[in-house]
Amino acid sequence: MNRKKQLKYLLGAVLLPLAFTACDDDGNPGGDNQPFRAESGIYVFNTGTEGYGIEGSLSYLDPATRSLRNSVFLGTNGRSLGSTVQDGVILGEEMYIAVSGSNTVEVVDKHTAQSIAQILTNPDLGGPRDIVTDGEYVYVSMFGGYVARIDPATHTVDRTVPVGPNPEEMVVLDGYLYVANSDGLNYANGYVDGKSVSQVSLDDFAEEKKIGVGMNPSKVAAHAASGKLFVACMGDYADNPPSIWTIDTATGEATDLQVPATLICLSGNTLYTIYNNWSGAENMPYVAYDARTNAVLDEAFIPVVSSSHGFEYNRVDNPAGIVVNPADGHIFVASYAADPVNAYSLPSYVYEYDAEGQVLCGYDVGVGAVNMLVLE
Repeated sequence: MNRKKQLKYLLGAVLLPLAFTACDDDGNPGGDNQPFRAESGIYVFNTGTEGYGIEGSLSYLDPATRSLRNSVFLGTNGRSLGSTVQDGVILGEEMYIAVSGSNTVEVVDKHTAQSIAQILTNPDLGGPRDIVTDGEYVYVSMFGGYVARIDPATHTVDRTVPVGPNPEEMVVLDGYLYVANSDGLNYANGYVDGKSVSQVSLDDFAEEKKIGVGMNPSKVAAHAASGKLFVACMGDYADNPPSIWTIDTATGEATDLQVPATLICLSGNTLYTIYNNWSGAENMPYVAYDARTNAVLDEAFIPVVSSSHGFEYNRVDNPAGIVVNPADGHIFVASYAADPVNAYSLPSYVYEYDAEGQVLCGYDVGVGAVNMLVLE
């Protein structure tokens, strides 16, 4: 980081108490006495915690009004969203939400969160994990080693395809679905049956090949302009550290960039990476790269600066999710609570940053916030 930028962040740290707003009032973006309605903002998917009997939930942040609404689905529909909420995707006017522990995909109106359909998935395929769309169908990675295809016209699973064990995130690019095969339940054997990304043809919904990558691949992002995939391989959380791999989809060639990261997010030509190494917020790398060249753009896109408005650092304590709003470049990072004993039973929180990495707002959301989705 250059000296001019350092001075700017130091000045920001001094002014932060005047600028920061804790946006955790649980207000309704549509008005306190009005039914929930969202036009643009951020949906937060909270897993809950099965071991504590805490159901998953849906939160909504409205950055324009600095308002927050928790338990959106429960409040709208009068029932729980289910156990272990994972992720969501929008297709047309509908949002599809993967709920792993309940073996369901909930379909809701993207503006009101009113339930339209509840799709029961086959428990023999494993619980739903990641969920994406190509604009025609919705695809769900199933932890038992499959991908299920949902027909939005009927809200039913019409096809399944076997991939690798314990698939996690997916992306769609140039007529193919790419699926990270983590083999995440095979820790004792070094995830030996994962270490791959499945390439599935969307024309005939069949796996064409597996592309070898690093250990325990979990996160995937696609840069359409270059035809490149970025795959965050988690390693074994011990002797083998995480690393980002790239895949040239034109050639199938995979390369280890030897860049440690546990979270990735691609916005435009910028790849944002966070390495949660559990060594304290001030020691976690937040590095941005040029997706075209892999060159470093910013060694600290969220800088380490002190804050005195109830927060020790500009950074979150335990980053678990990241998304960038393309409309204004604001960055949202979700975090577990800074409590090593009770973190999985306490509400999570989300920090909103401006495009320069200065914290603007904090929102207290549901338990286990792991993924977010921009509603535009």
